[in-house]
Amino acid sequence: MPTHRPTADRPAAPPPAPRRTAADLAEDGVPDAPFARELRAWRARRGLSQRALAERAETTARHLSFLETGRSRPGAPLVLRLARALELPLRQRNGLLRAAGHPPAFPDRGLGAAQLGPFRAVIDQLLARHEPFPAYVIDASWRLLRSNQGGAWLWEMVGPAAAEGNALLAMLRAPAVWEGLENRAEVGHQLADALERDALTSGDAGLLADHAALLRLLADTPRPREVEGAPPVICPRLRFGGQTLSTITTICRFGNALDLSLDELRVELVFPADAQTEALLRAMGAGGLS
Repeated sequence: MPTHRPTADRPAAPPPAPRRTAADLAEDGVPDAPFARELRAWRARRGLSQRALAERAETTARHLSFLETGRSRPGAPLVLRLARALELPLRQRNGLLRAAGHPPAFPDRGLGAAQLGPFRAVIDQLLARHEPFPAYVIDASWRLLRSNQGGAWLWEMVGPAAAEGNALLAMLRAPAVWEGLENRAEVGHQLADALERDALTSGDAGLLADHAALLRLLADTPRPREVEGAPPVICPRLRFGGQTLSTITTICRFGNALDLSLDELRVELVFPADAQTEALLRAMGAGGLS
């Protein structure tokens, strides 16, 4: 292959330019737009390469690179494809749309809205039909929205903190619960794992702070070793009124929700794990135990 040596009238070719980063482009005046920052951050949280995300979102790695450096502005359909590929919750999909300069796609009507009447009725039925066993509703930030009468004794143990933020973190922090929880190591670390998953999924700074607070609470409570023959579900065992309550919790959510209020809430139904607990909960529901 022939080469061209520099001569007086043909100077040497300049070396290739180094690869530009997003920071370089921003410093040079290329807009490091909010959408570009958000997209890079979400891709990093999900541990995806540009190529992998581009394939999932049915675009090209080159186009994605332009989006992440602010060189291109995406249309709303592409933003939604990227959001789905990143497995973002609906609220975070709206946030990505706003960052790109588009209106949100999913409404946040609030549970009191007339359009959500049929769904409130479902929640009412779940809470009422679960009596005398505890049932409660929490949102994406783990805040307590509603509870039935069967769970009143539990939230009385927690006190006002149950209504001030993360209700399940407040429950563990309550001295009566923490000291009465016979298997606090198993329950506490399982709750920490669930809180971490929700925090990473949503990118919610509040949940990340709650997770850090829970880890501090568990600092002197080592995670139990996994052993063969472990039960299929961790059942909290709580000493109450001189007896032990062993319970199983199931979670109900609305499938295929397109409203933020419905997408983010979950109804937790607490069942007795044994005959003794069932008798105790029925007696408490009837006012026969305090």
